[in-house]
Amino acid sequence: MIKTLFSLTIFTIMSNAQPSITYTLSMSKPQTHLLEVEITLRDFSSKTVAFHMPAWRTGRYMIFDFSGGVQEFNAVDENNRTLLFKKNDKDTWLIEKEKSKIVTVRYKVYANEFNQRTRELNNEHAFVDPLSVFMYVEELKNKPIEVKVIPFGNWKVTTGLDEVADKPFTFTAPNFEYFGDCPLEIGTQKDFEFFVDGKKHIISIYGEGNWNIDTLIADFTKIVIANKELWGDLPYNKYIFMIHCQPNAGGGTEHINSTIMGVRPFIFSNPVSYKGFIGLVSHEYFHTWNVKQLRPKAFAPYDFSKESYTEELWVSEGTTSYYDDLILVRTKFSTAKSYLENVSQMVNNERLRYGNNIQPLVESSFDSWIKYWRGKQNSQNAESDYYGKGSQVSLLLDLEIRQRSKNKFSFDDVLRTMYKRFPYTKGFTNADIQKVCEEFAGSNLKEIFDSFLLSTNPLPWEKVLSYAGLELIAKDSTKKINLGISLQDFGEKTRVTNVTPHSPAEKAELDINDEIVALNSFRVRSSDFNDRIASMKEGEEVRITVFRNDKLKEIKLKLEYFGSPSFTVKKVDKPTELQQKIYEDWLGEHWN
Repeated sequence: MIKTLFSLTIFTIMSNAQPSITYTLSMSKPQTHLLEVEITLRDFSSKTVAFHMPAWRTGRYMIFDFSGGVQEFNAVDENNRTLLFKKNDKDTWLIEKEKSKIVTVRYKVYANEFNQRTRELNNEHAFVDPLSVFMYVEELKNKPIEVKVIPFGNWKVTTGLDEVADKPFTFTAPNFEYFGDCPLEIGTQKDFEFFVDGKKHIISIYGEGNWNIDTLIADFTKIVIANKELWGDLPYNKYIFMIHCQPNAGGGTEHINSTIMGVRPFIFSNPVSYKGFIGLVSHEYFHTWNVKQLRPKAFAPYDFSKESYTEELWVSEGTTSYYDDLILVRTKFSTAKSYLENVSQMVNNERLRYGNNIQPLVESSFDSWIKYWRGKQNSQNAESDYYGKGSQVSLLLDLEIRQRSKNKFSFDDVLRTMYKRFPYTKGFTNADIQKVCEEFAGSNLKEIFDSFLLSTNPLPWEKVLSYAGLELIAKDSTKKINLGISLQDFGEKTRVTNVTPHSPAEKAELDINDEIVALNSFRVRSSDFNDRIASMKEGEEVRITVFRNDKLKEIKLKLEYFGSPSFTVKKVDKPTELQQKIYEDWLGEHWN
């Protein structure tokens, strides 16, 4: 009887065993660019199990080809017997496990694609965005994960993942989504620690450059503190600033408690270039709250198997683009005067981008998966820009709230409230942010939101900038000679890269990819073509010689006025008390 009860107890414990999954990453031959992955699945009850390669990574809303880099896939059971498998679709490997209690999957991933900040392995280091390398099992994606890294040679690992005590190079994550949002830098990178509010921050630098670590720590600390003051907390236990110092490097990607940023090695002593880098730091770090915590409902949770369409990227990226510059003013990296020059450029960009007349802002967000990252020939003419126009709309909403609330509230208050009210597990919609904006504005904003987000109406810069005592001044006449084309030099060839709708160039049937050979029989380059055109008179006839499909063609056209003026933003001479208060609170600088 006792033996029977004992046997029953053992059976019950075994039958209640919870499935688990562990990952191992190796890189035994860096020169091959092949990462070696091993995934061990235990106590999964089904007779078949599907392993899925993610179709995209966070921070870039487009479908990738991560599965295209997978090779030498195989699976074995606990006795090292080969298990049958087949591919169900581009990203899915279905394994016939039958009664196997342990399934071990092994495969390699070609990793030489850092241009998208996804995966790279070479003789110097490895960078791994987990979503570009590791497969997942749908039924277990919310289960805890253990990850063991076997670095090459004397390399070390820097990551936002939590370390496992007494297990070198072993890390844990609460689920696959969190794991997928914690990139790993593996190599001989230099790590420098600093603390803000008792929380560890690490600047991790791969590559060489003329940076000064004391300067970086001091400047990064200012960015951290400014964001803490805006949002109210630091939503992590540690944070990693990963920096790749490499020729032609640039751009960045945000993650749950880290960011990966590229920068050219010797820009740190150039004030203009360094300010641009600090702007990148400001942008990526702001994402720690805006999109990693406060995220569109479509991302709550992430679905890595397909597109996650959302109309809210104008907040996730556009609002971040608005605040990255504003925080530079608040931290004294930039002056109010310099910021107003940026605002002038925002006005000019909004009015010159013809696609703003065609595509509403929310559609630009929704179509991110379809168009934005594809770089189509007619993007400027057919698409808006949820980064650029999103930042412009965020600025105008900020001033609108300040005006309507008599400067009691601002967009800062909106973001703080949204952050508390809509955790990352819940997500928000445009209706939600409109409602919160209305709470602080003290009035209905439907007409404004409909105009800004749903229509192609021009933005009311003159009206809204006046709330802060600012006015637009045309730098030149609306009447100027302009063909309405963009040119770019490709080696010794100068080609048309864009033709603006309704422009003189379009009427004359100039086309994208035309190679400009000469203007009035004299050779031109992209640097002097528009200057020569601008120096001519209305009604003057010009001859443009082009190669089109290797056939020489001469195009004649009469010059005419085309386009809109460039604007500059300046303060009014006699501001009202409210205008002055809004300006000073907005930019943190006295009016005079």
